[in-house]
Amino acid sequence: MDGRLRLRVPRPEREHERGLRALRGEPLPRLARPGSRVQDRPAHLGADPRRVQGARGRRVRHQGLPQEGARHRWRRTRHAEDRPAGLSGPTVTPPASWWASAADDVLHAVGSGMSGLTSEDAAARLHTQQMATGHRRHTLSWPRLLLAQFTSPILLILVVGTVLSMVLGDLVDGGIIIVILLASGILGFWQEFRANTAVRALMASVRVSVTVVRDGANMSVPVDDVVTGDVVRLAAGNVIPADCRLVSSADLLVDESALTGESFPVEKDATATLAADAALSARSTAVYLGTHVVSGTGVAVAVAAGRDTELGRVSTSLAQKAKPTAFEAGTTRFGGLLVWVMLVLTLFVLIVNWMFGRNWVDSLLFALSLAVGISPQMLPAIVSLSLATGARRMAAKKVVVKRLNAIEDLGAVTVLCTDKTGTLTQGAADLDGHLDLDGDPSDSVLRLAALNAGLQTSFANPLDDAILKVATPPAGAKAIDECPYDFSRKRLSVLADIDGAPTLVSKGALDGLIAVSASARVGGRDVPLQQAVDGIQARFRDLSSHGYRVVGIAMKRMPPSTTHIAAADETGLTLIGLLTFFDPPKQSATDAIADLATLGVGVRMITGDNRLAAASTAAAVGLRTATVLTGSAIDALDDGALASTVAECDVFAEVEPAHKRRIVVALRAAGECVAFLGDGINDSPALHAADVGISVDTAVDVAKEASSVVLMDKGLGVVCDGIRLGRETFANTLKYIRVTTSSNFGNVLSMAAASLFLPFLPMLPRQILLLNFLGDLPSMAISGDHVDPELVERPGTWSLREIRTFMVIFGSLSTVFDLITFAALVWWLHAGEAEFHTGWFVLSAVTEILVMMSQRTRRLLFRSRPSTTLLLLGIAVALIAIVLPSVPIIARPMGFVPLPPVLIVAVVIITIAYIATNEVVKHVYYRWIRPRMAAAPERNSRAASGVVA
Repeated sequence: MDGRLRLRVPRPEREHERGLRALRGEPLPRLARPGSRVQDRPAHLGADPRRVQGARGRRVRHQGLPQEGARHRWRRTRHAEDRPAGLSGPTVTPPASWWASAADDVLHAVGSGMSGLTSEDAAARLHTQQMATGHRRHTLSWPRLLLAQFTSPILLILVVGTVLSMVLGDLVDGGIIIVILLASGILGFWQEFRANTAVRALMASVRVSVTVVRDGANMSVPVDDVVTGDVVRLAAGNVIPADCRLVSSADLLVDESALTGESFPVEKDATATLAADAALSARSTAVYLGTHVVSGTGVAVAVAAGRDTELGRVSTSLAQKAKPTAFEAGTTRFGGLLVWVMLVLTLFVLIVNWMFGRNWVDSLLFALSLAVGISPQMLPAIVSLSLATGARRMAAKKVVVKRLNAIEDLGAVTVLCTDKTGTLTQGAADLDGHLDLDGDPSDSVLRLAALNAGLQTSFANPLDDAILKVATPPAGAKAIDECPYDFSRKRLSVLADIDGAPTLVSKGALDGLIAVSASARVGGRDVPLQQAVDGIQARFRDLSSHGYRVVGIAMKRMPPSTTHIAAADETGLTLIGLLTFFDPPKQSATDAIADLATLGVGVRMITGDNRLAAASTAAAVGLRTATVLTGSAIDALDDGALASTVAECDVFAEVEPAHKRRIVVALRAAGECVAFLGDGINDSPALHAADVGISVDTAVDVAKEASSVVLMDKGLGVVCDGIRLGRETFANTLKYIRVTTSSNFGNVLSMAAASLFLPFLPMLPRQILLLNFLGDLPSMAISGDHVDPELVERPGTWSLREIRTFMVIFGSLSTVFDLITFAALVWWLHAGEAEFHTGWFVLSAVTEILVMMSQRTRRLLFRSRPSTTLLLLGIAVALIAIVLPSVPIIARPMGFVPLPPVLIVAVVIITIAYIATNEVVKHVYYRWIRPRMAAAPERNSRAASGVVA
């Protein structure tokens, strides 16, 4: 039984009833769990044996009652006594040593009871809790988001200058500038508001929740909404939402490795007596935020949340800002570069105009308008919109991104690690055979298997489901105790009363059972294991090589007085037989692996199955099987040797949870960008270690919490879609950065140059702002633009040097043609000031759209089709720019005049020449310049990696 087996989650309402009855000392009914065999059992099989009353004799131990002896740990179920609901003291401060206090005292101290808080009380506590920590989960409200659009220092200075201009009498110009600034702000607000709304909706779809008791009923609430005093229901796979004092527990094992570093799950006991100075790792009555339930169930009351928790205090003392991704670092540095360029050119223009004796107010407004044009104030909004658009597109493909910058990481993936079951196979194992050790079908083996699967309660898994579809436990068999499955033993044992005799029945990995067995039943009699082991292993290899998963069955008669078993009792067993399960490979997995290969992504299969079965499945779906690395082989390698070995290995078998993390770390050390797909409790460490943790919506809470991407449909095809969309999203983001910054840089450089020889301003401030506003409209559509297929075939790179070089080359090209335009307008056509402004405005607007269409692709302009939205917006903006000078009601206040035919012809000729030259320069850039930059190492490596074309 490998690490992919999933644990059962108790049905909330039934578990609530169990908690109340247990706390009152009443007998407990057996649980019926959603999705378990109890509810889903076919009618023709009759009643599930585990629902038969008396199927397990057990005694409830609860706080304050005498016990009948240490040996009588029938179910190891522990409960603290209840306190009536409705307790609400003036404070909600738990005892300082709450783990050492009685559960009912803690409930009373936090103003709660087993019926939980009221909804009103919980809401008030949540508000107080958020205010005290200064943390609100929600993003800015729309009024604050709208106001944030007008807080740029450059923009505020421009507004002040405009108001000053209006005070001095230029009301029309000032009013127009204010209107354009308002329109630009509203556009930015709309983009960010739409992006934030989309992201909130996506986050809500994969939010991790817990079951709490409020108003006397169970309800599901987000983890962040749990408050002090909440009564929390815990089950396998649940994350612990706060520091809690256990009220009851049943076989509760908790993974505290994130808090204490302890790699093995810790057993919790609600009734344990502890000292006030007990060490954190020894507080068996407490569970803590940041940990999760491995197995068992429990009820707990929250005593601390947020920064008041143990994890919160550690996190606060070690608090540091999360390291930015390569893309985030690159955009920040690039924004700083733009600010530097803006300051230099703006001051240059301002000084030149002052030296020429031009109106200082007009010169100031002109310089500030240039600053608005090139400043990166729209960059965050456009990037957010691009990422949010990508997130929406990915959600449509059943890929939900929990953090937007994970899109970058997902696009950069070069290796995908995944389990076998449900991803590479159908995920529905069927019991194909129940064989004795001679290889013949055996009803006795099937009966023992059904007894083990039907009477165990700690670990729901598909193998037991498959067994119980075929057979039920023997009549009269009763469970006495069990030793739950764990990932080190890889077996589960049940102590059952069979015909009045306590019998231990163990089911699990064959090699583990052989290690604890002393005899084997061959030919109807028990013989020493050594006489049969060679034949058993040969049969195991044969079955495994054909793709079967083979599980052993062993048993042992126990002394008549035995009422409890532990792992130490699993010795001297008699190996009885073998169970074979078959989970056929998915055809879609073979296709998806081939598709991933075209994207430059290799697939690694990591499974707890034996090496032969793993190799059989791997070969069926197209993975390399020449080398299969097992868990024991991994243990024999140090980290350096493992990093050099994993590159040539596609299949990892017989692994434990710690091995999964080591494999991921080794792949990253080998230079790969690693995604890990997992949905089980034991996948959490590997999910954290990967560049991209991927889970599924049906995964246990702890796996979803550890992941940054959640699949709504488990399959490699969905991951392939996600990687492709991740690359497309960042390719489009880079399009905006390249196109907009090179265009703005060229315009500002042109205006700075024109200021040296023109007797008037090259363009009025209001015209500059209008041009900037019109240019922003099609920029919104870049986020959903088509991406050329060759740009998603491999991960790209983010390089500040490459972006800077692109901006300088194509911005300078724009300036060259602007200067040609200036010369034609002034010395050939003898255009006046208004005609000059109009001609250059129209030329700038039209060429900006055409250059955007050209620079959005590496191909020739007409060999790459833009998205319909981008094309229509581009055409609309170009038409608006051409028509505006002919509309008197707009042209006059803007300072435009109708263009004479000869000037229109000149603009058309210059535009055609510019676009043709741009295509030639683009070819030279991508053919020779960019490859040379890629081959030369970048001085600052922090920005040299990432995603994007």
